[in-house]
Amino acid sequence: MEKRALRYGLYVTIYCGVLIFAYVCRSQTVEPLQLVPEHASITAYNGPRTCIQCHEEEALEMIGTVHYQWTGTTPYVTNIEGLAGKGDLGFNTYCGTVVTSRRFACWSCHVGNGKTPTGELAMEQINNIDCLMCHSQMYKRKPVAPYSNADINLDRYVNVEDLAIFSQEWLNSGCSPISGCNYTDVFTSGRIDLMDFREISREWLLCTDPAGPCNFQWTETLTYIDYQGISRSWTLPLENENGDFQYGPDEEAMVISSVQAAQIVHLPTRETCLRCHAYAAGTDCGKRGDLGTASVSPPVEVDIHMSEQGENFSCQTCHISVEHKILGRGLDIRPSERMEQMTCLSGGCHSSTPHSNTRLDTHTSRVACQTCHIPQYAKLNSTEVERNWMNPNWAQGLFGGQGGYKPEEIRGMFLVPSYRWYDGTSRVYALGQVAVINPNGQYEFGVPNGDVASAGAKIHPMKEHISNSARHDATGTIIPHSTSEFFFTGDFNRAVQRGMDLTGMTGSWTLVKVHTFQTINHSVEPTYNALDCGQCHESFSGGPVRMSLESLGYTLKGTVSLVCTQCHDPEEMKPFDSIHSKHVKDKKFDCSWCHEFSRPERNLTMP
Repeated sequence: MEKRALRYGLYVTIYCGVLIFAYVCRSQTVEPLQLVPEHASITAYNGPRTCIQCHEEEALEMIGTVHYQWTGTTPYVTNIEGLAGKGDLGFNTYCGTVVTSRRFACWSCHVGNGKTPTGELAMEQINNIDCLMCHSQMYKRKPVAPYSNADINLDRYVNVEDLAIFSQEWLNSGCSPISGCNYTDVFTSGRIDLMDFREISREWLLCTDPAGPCNFQWTETLTYIDYQGISRSWTLPLENENGDFQYGPDEEAMVISSVQAAQIVHLPTRETCLRCHAYAAGTDCGKRGDLGTASVSPPVEVDIHMSEQGENFSCQTCHISVEHKILGRGLDIRPSERMEQMTCLSGGCHSSTPHSNTRLDTHTSRVACQTCHIPQYAKLNSTEVERNWMNPNWAQGLFGGQGGYKPEEIRGMFLVPSYRWYDGTSRVYALGQVAVINPNGQYEFGVPNGDVASAGAKIHPMKEHISNSARHDATGTIIPHSTSEFFFTGDFNRAVQRGMDLTGMTGSWTLVKVHTFQTINHSVEPTYNALDCGQCHESFSGGPVRMSLESLGYTLKGTVSLVCTQCHDPEEMKPFDSIHSKHVKDKKFDCSWCHEFSRPERNLTMP
């Protein structure tokens, strides 16, 4: 293990040097662009509408996805019926919940363009899908002044050009809230009438001044007294009663223009996926532990699938997408937008017996590939293993560089996973529920289902994360504290009270520990780095042992003398491997003759 750690340390040193060199080179040059011929005619980028004029079908697909709605069906979560996700019932051990926080504090990675998703098939929702978030890795965005309702062509003015479009569509009998009446149905009533014309007239004078398009307030200054008694102020986008605001291109931070970004769109790359997923929980590699910015181009020793020297897979090679619905979920995720389960077999790359070794292949029905082939995680970036909301730390990068408070984060690298049975289903906490308490006195937010006797369950590698939260004494539910209130004040007590105020809760609360398991699926290493037998079985060489097979259910159903004398008189004890081979490999006795479980897939028999 020490040699492995030293080897990884060398990789990290070399990799960091490569990153620095690449950053310097990239900052001095512009990456070569590939113009999409069909997009050459784009001469102005007016937000998502520019894309959706030609790709409305794709936008309609995207509206129903978890990436847009932040909620979905929960067929693999056994304690939730119906829809659930981070946009409504979600509450995790990292960031809390979006429902009691400012949207701007949580939505930097949402594929929406600032408006809150709804289930409506309306042009307001269709035009809220920011295609470039996934389809242009050089695109960046920032909050901007929202468009006027009467700015029909989205050029930031309400003028004769908008009136001309409006006049052409006047009394158009074929329009509807979905088609948008060529965007002239300002009130999405399904027709164009005097109400729409009145709105254009009202905003005409506000939005025609070339020196200040659409002269209305779109930011607000918030001032808070923090936990130290210091007064601090922030200038943030003004959110309406739904939490809506507006995103737009941040060309100052881009190496190309927004028009070029629209002209050179491409399929999602590792970089476009990871600019959001790498920063889950707010820091690089903070949440997942097996995904960070280094996963864009990792060394082959660290991730054979994503490395350019290895398989050089894109994310969608495994996370197969159909109509923008993507395969796969971690056990701590509530919704699933595809009904199939994602495994190492689902992509068609591997068979259920991938080894040229019968003994190894007998493991694959009960041991996930990841268990042996991801011996460590957080190999290039540290990951968060514990969060303490009672210990605030100032973070200057929050709120666009205006700063804010974050909870204390305890992090680690080169971590050995925990190991648990997992049958593909899990129990994940949802707002309003009473969480289960584990033997350590922690309230569980994400727990895999399955045990040694469960059909289809396999031993999987897991990351564990703990944090603290507020339990409502009267109901036993976890209070959805306001993350943004904490960002402003560094005061968890105020964050809890704000969450209670917003959800109509009253009464006392108790600080408790919360815990979650998370599956480790990325950073698969080359075959020669796979675990040795002795790292799981103490009767073999190659240790030290990293898991307790007894705690995973591999115990005898009685004392040794009781189990052995089922067939014969007591004999001299022999090594486990010898005993197991004799009874299973040679005599083909079913596991249940000695244990509390069976393995019907192995076609064994009772003596």
